Amino acid sequence: MMFVLRMAVRETRASWRRLLFFFVCIAVGVAAIVALRSVIQSVRDGVNTEAKALVGADVVIGTNRDWPAEARQRIDSHLAEAGAFARTETTETPTMVRPVDGSTPIAKMAELRAVQSAYPLYGAISLQNGQTYSHALLEDHGALVRPELLTALQVKAGDRIAIGLTTFTIRGVIAREPGGGPGGFSLGPRIYIDYADLPSTGLLGFGSRAQRLLFVRVPDDKVSTLMDALRRDLRQDFINPRSYRSREDQIGRDFARAEDYLSLVGLVIVILGGVAVSSVTRVFILQKIRSIAVLKCVGARNAQIIAVYILQVMTLGLAGSLLGVAMARGVIAAIPIALGSSSSLLAQAHYGVAWRAAAQGIGIGVLVSLLFSIVPLLQVRFIKPSLLLRDETVRRRKDWLGIAALVVVSCALVAVTAWQASSLRVGVVVCAGFAGLAVVLQLAGKGLVALVAPLANSKSFPLRHAVLHLSRPGNQTRVVLLAVGLGAFFIVGIRSLQASLLDEFSIQTSVDSPDMFLLDIQRGQADGVRAFLGDKSYGAGEYQLIPVLRARVVGVSGRETNLDGAEDVRQKGVSLGREFTLTYRDHLEANERVIDGAFWSSPSSEPEVSVERQIAERARLHVGDTMRFDILGRTISPRITSIRNVEWRESRNGGFVFVFRPGALDQAPQTYVSPLKGPGDPAARARFQHDLVEQFPNVTVIDFRDVLERIRDVMSKVTLAISIVGGLVLFSGVLILIGAVAMTKFQRVYEAAVFKTLGANTRTIGRMLLFEYGVLGSLAGVIGSVGAIGLTWGVSKYALEIPWKIFVTEHVAGVVLTAFLVAVIGVVSSLDVLRHKPLATLRAE
Repeated sequence: MMFVLRMAVRETRASWRRLLFFFVCIAVGVAAIVALRSVIQSVRDGVNTEAKALVGADVVIGTNRDWPAEARQRIDSHLAEAGAFARTETTETPTMVRPVDGSTPIAKMAELRAVQSAYPLYGAISLQNGQTYSHALLEDHGALVRPELLTALQVKAGDRIAIGLTTFTIRGVIAREPGGGPGGFSLGPRIYIDYADLPSTGLLGFGSRAQRLLFVRVPDDKVSTLMDALRRDLRQDFINPRSYRSREDQIGRDFARAEDYLSLVGLVIVILGGVAVSSVTRVFILQKIRSIAVLKCVGARNAQIIAVYILQVMTLGLAGSLLGVAMARGVIAAIPIALGSSSSLLAQAHYGVAWRAAAQGIGIGVLVSLLFSIVPLLQVRFIKPSLLLRDETVRRRKDWLGIAALVVVSCALVAVTAWQASSLRVGVVVCAGFAGLAVVLQLAGKGLVALVAPLANSKSFPLRHAVLHLSRPGNQTRVVLLAVGLGAFFIVGIRSLQASLLDEFSIQTSVDSPDMFLLDIQRGQADGVRAFLGDKSYGAGEYQLIPVLRARVVGVSGRETNLDGAEDVRQKGVSLGREFTLTYRDHLEANERVIDGAFWSSPSSEPEVSVERQIAERARLHVGDTMRFDILGRTISPRITSIRNVEWRESRNGGFVFVFRPGALDQAPQTYVSPLKGPGDPAARARFQHDLVEQFPNVTVIDFRDVLERIRDVMSKVTLAISIVGGLVLFSGVLILIGAVAMTKFQRVYEAAVFKTLGANTRTIGRMLLFEYGVLGSLAGVIGSVGAIGLTWGVSKYALEIPWKIFVTEHVAGVVLTAFLVAVIGVVSSLDVLRHKPLATLRAE
């Protein structure tokens, strides 16, 4: 054992410059993993806190009916089992509100929320003018209102408003409130009243659209179990449970995609480091052949020699990992400075190196170093002591131990990948791509040698010897192809995934997205509203008026589904039993695509309808089926002529399940809604809303600009992180390319010296190297780029769940840059030989 330790120390001391590249690669990879994991954990904690504040609880259970006594008992039982330690109830309903004094004949649609004293369980209600929220403000018919309502009704704090059958006194103005999601909106400005005062309004009678919500706090580790139990037990009771962890919200999905991407990137950087480790180890063994032969002459066994180098590899891997943790600490310490005065939840997070992330990074750094060095180190067994006496080629035979080691290393690599990506499927996809590309690159190396063999008889001296270099015994063709090709594979793949994610985020947070909705526009007001919105003095952006109608499905006659009557639809019509909002138009929106049938382009008196894909699949509806709708007491029977796929992430203009053909519904009772881009200046925005409501008192204005600004702030920081990490991958990959090519320098040094001795000039040798490495780089770039297409498909579909896109520019640039870098590095790394006289090199040999 002491022999192994002493030899490891001596080898490290003698070869530390050669192994420095090994050390740096591992350090960069581990730094990426630790920094990304720590930041993700910090931001995830912040997001969870923010999500609880947005939802107002750990779990919210809702129904649009009276609570069934039996279902309520089951809910209470499940909550007790989960250890629920706080709860509160609210009731929400849309209603009309008007001033009591009658001096201003204005009525406004508002969203009434009746709350108990414990509300909210998370977050807080903030009031304007420094006023502190207390439930006492709501007792005895008090009310808190949004500022938009004051503008619309021309009232102020202290005035009285009529809600249903009762009057309430405005006792405060809401600045910020918990609840509500980033993509949703209410039917009007929010009003808070006391839960005990709600019955007196008379708004809970038959036909009420009130939604009853139960907010619950439970231990964090019980949330998933409770949600599973509630969904399973309440499926038939029209009761909907949701938790703060719900991924139904698009921003939550986007952040999860970013987390999955960043985790995968950290792993890819370490794998690139592993490729470098393998290249360094392989070349290092080739350089140490004579030293290993000497050790065998003096009695060293294969196991001892392999143990020396494994110990050396693991020591360097551990040292590089520790340096990576230190680098990660420095990066994380700089994050608050980089965020500056941002008010987003990213700036509010508490950053630091998580000990789990550090342990994981160190473990992966050491493990990857070991895995990627084992197979090259097994070549030590074939080095014979007789190499000291004569130059002989090692006889190759079937190496079953090497094959077994390769299988074990592959399985271990899948396990490490699955651990890092938190998904066995992703681990298998990435490693399968890695292994498949490695095989292709090995075969490409053999094919390249056979393809260029005829050029060995070329009259051009540089071309002839470049070809001979590619096919000489002990050549580095396959080694360079493998290292460079895998590097290009991961770099191009990650850059393409980055482009896909950023493209996805740009849709979510586009500055041109609508940030205001107008509701309840009457048919007779449509022209007036168009004229108002078209007035350039207000500074509003693009808009459109969309006709909407409320309807219920009361029957289906189709290929698979046949429902007769409203009761049959409620009992058997999966997803069809609720009330729907319909529209009609003669065109598809940008977020819609017909996947079956044909969409119309002109009006028709014959009723036709286009159905959204998901509900068509759930209800088993097909093109040619006939549906029956009840629209304000009138039954209409349209034929399904198309099925549409709707991108709900951008559904503000085209988010309708049922779209009718113009003609059949043109004269039906209807209102309009209008998504639009409101004025950017706050003062102009306030004037816009005031003048609009003054001119059209019944129109409800929904302004969600603040929510969008918070989303954009968060996503801009996530986008920046993705871009920086993409640059880090590019840097790591270039580092790998440099190392993979530079490691073959020891063979070229002697050959170049011999050529110069025989009369070859520097330009001739440079052209020879340029051709050799240019061919290798081009081939590796092409194969790596093509392989990256498969990688991006698998990860986009199975890990990130985003549309798969091919970015031609990224792939072409990957091929060109790989060829250029390999050619330049191959020549530059030989400059000392090309510039100096060959005598010193020949004497050293």
